[in-house]
Amino acid sequence: MKKVLLVGYYGFGNIGDELMRNSVKLFLKDEGFEIHELLPKKEESTISYNRFNFLSVLKAIKKTDVVVCGGGGVLQDKTSFKSFIYYYTVFRTALLFNKPVIFFGNSFGPLKRKITRHLFKKLLKNEKLYIFARDMVSFKYASRYNKKIYLGTDPAIPVLRNIENEKNKNTKKAVIIPRRIRSYVPILLSLVKEGFEEVTFVPFAPEDLALSKRLSNFSVKNLRVGYCEVNEAIKNILESSLIISERFHGALIAGYFGIPFISIKDEKFRRFFKKYFNDSKVYAKDILDASYKISEITGFKIEVKQAMEKDVEDMFEKFRILLRNIV
Repeated sequence: MKKVLLVGYYGFGNIGDELMRNSVKLFLKDEGFEIHELLPKKEESTISYNRFNFLSVLKAIKKTDVVVCGGGGVLQDKTSFKSFIYYYTVFRTALLFNKPVIFFGNSFGPLKRKITRHLFKKLLKNEKLYIFARDMVSFKYASRYNKKIYLGTDPAIPVLRNIENEKNKNTKKAVIIPRRIRSYVPILLSLVKEGFEEVTFVPFAPEDLALSKRLSNFSVKNLRVGYCEVNEAIKNILESSLIISERFHGALIAGYFGIPFISIKDEKFRRFFKKYFNDSKVYAKDILDASYKISEITGFKIEVKQAMEKDVEDMFEKFRILLRNIV
């Protein structure tokens, strides 16, 4: 049985990353691969290696036949230079051991430092690197240095098909998916003005839970403000009629299920979603801008599911053919 090493920001409880992870794992399992993973801690029923121990990472690379980075924007230095160096080292080491590396549904950048741009270009030029870019900007940039590249989409989409959509939506409820502490009062006031009666702050990662609790203490007349647990995030999205998100996959889930949403200051999401829906009303540069757009987007129809599913089917089929040819 062929073995694949699955690499990503996995095992930390981030909903978006876990959706991508589960989607890629289900596919690889159906294709007959034995799946190995780099994780922060051991999980039952998973062949895993300590991602923080280089000797353990080296062992994982040597034991497997191909390395797959399953989605996300791990190759960027905006949030962490150390994170870029970590993932670059994993992929570079795999290539040095002559293992094929596949970027499957990834976005690239931003790369602020000269050294990261240099290292990334060098990585892209390797003949054993194959790329499925998540968005057109990443595709155009990477294709300057690598010709084994396809324009794909987000690998989380297949698992969304298996989620039962809430039929009885609460038309008076909105969800806010925060990422950092800030005053959401302008948004809350706009929600009241548009007739909303309830808003839930929804954490998309364990580190967002305390933030959601704190933000739920805002008090606005005629509006019930609360929060939920991380494992209740998707349920709350599906039963609401408006999503305001600072997280990539919060906006993606809303768009996939046709729920009106506003994505706040997320260039990665804008780059991804513009090929499906390029109306500026779903993008906001900040909290105040989002508060102004609530009246425009409330009740607005978004139909992107069919296009997303077609793209993801094409991407996984190309992935299947590639794996058969190189492993």
